[in-house]
Amino acid sequence: MIAPPLLVETPDALARLLDRAAREPRVALDTEADSLHVFRERVCVVQLSIPGLDAIVDPLQVPDLSPLRAFVARDDVEIVMHGGDYDVRLLSRDHGFSFRRVFDTMIAATLLGDEKVGLQALVEGAYGVHLSKKYQTANWGLRPFTPAHVEYLRGDTAHLLGLRDLLGARLGERDLLEEAAIEFRRLAGLRGAAFVDDPDAWRKAKGAEKLDERGRAVMERTWAWREQRARAHDVPRFRILPNEGLLALATTPPADLTGLRAAPGTSALVAEGDGEALLAEILAGVAAAERGQAPPPPERVRRTSEERARLDAARTREERVRRWRTEEAKRRGVPNVVVLPNPALNAFCEDPPTDVEAIARHPDVGAKRAALYGAKLLELLHAPARTAPPAPEGRAITAEADPSSADDR
Repeated sequence: MIAPPLLVETPDALARLLDRAAREPRVALDTEADSLHVFRERVCVVQLSIPGLDAIVDPLQVPDLSPLRAFVARDDVEIVMHGGDYDVRLLSRDHGFSFRRVFDTMIAATLLGDEKVGLQALVEGAYGVHLSKKYQTANWGLRPFTPAHVEYLRGDTAHLLGLRDLLGARLGERDLLEEAAIEFRRLAGLRGAAFVDDPDAWRKAKGAEKLDERGRAVMERTWAWREQRARAHDVPRFRILPNEGLLALATTPPADLTGLRAAPGTSALVAEGDGEALLAEILAGVAAAERGQAPPPPERVRRTSEERARLDAARTREERVRRWRTEEAKRRGVPNVVVLPNPALNAFCEDPPTDVEAIARHPDVGAKRAALYGAKLLELLHAPARTAPPAPEGRAITAEADPSSADDR
């Protein structure tokens, strides 16, 4: 019979758990946050699993996670995660974690070319166990946990150690251990960005760069208003009004509450009594633009002829290398990342190395890739520049594993 999960709600209980975990070579870890429910997310749950024990650590009851921070930084313990980039960023940002040794089952499955790399698919394929996703968007800042919540939390780590053994063996059979180690090292080195209040954050919204003077003035004011309301109600910004709604208001500012109510996503806001305040900001933005006080348009980057030539050459190299990478990955029957990860590809195309030793020294390449592809990369990177058509790309590391890139890291 499987023992119930251990709920860790005191510093002493955390110390006892980590003392027991220290006897194991590997520990599974996952986190839950409340990003869909509050203005600024926080770590709400940390799940840990070792053979014979699943534990749920409650950071809201044990806010000092420094013992766990020291634990994950040890050389003699491997931390097993699934799609761990979010967990690593969250724990490093909020609690100063710095991971030393990690193994990510999603990254491993992606390197192996598995069609489905989500935890639910991997667990079901390996063990025939169906993991429910019912509580994937739950508010993990609420207490107490229900029995169903506890079982859901347990499921996120209970099978990871077994999956790690299965996937690790397959990586060895496919001679992908070095490539995996490079990806895991990059994952361990991720750091979460600190919260920053940026009054110009509205400029980064999709479509904001196309707004005219009136639109920019309205967008700036309504964005600041939404920021204040979201903070005051402690809810995510999108629950006040999503970016698309703000952009629609800035593109076609309504003149009255009737027009505001007809705008996308605003009917509930008006019904809750916030319509007049929002309309006032819109009208103030329109008036500011009429007075010539709109925010300036985005600055245009002006490049010298030498800079343009350098960018064109880098783009040509990138198209050439990406095309070769896609063809080589197809020939080997592996994802693109196995041939060459995006960080190395981008670095080489921007500043081409001059010898194979320089290629091998790049942290995202390794000795094996340099031996296999170093000469070919030098040939491609230093070939005479010529116009090349866009290169097709295939799948590799998933966006969950690396949100900064698509499927071709």
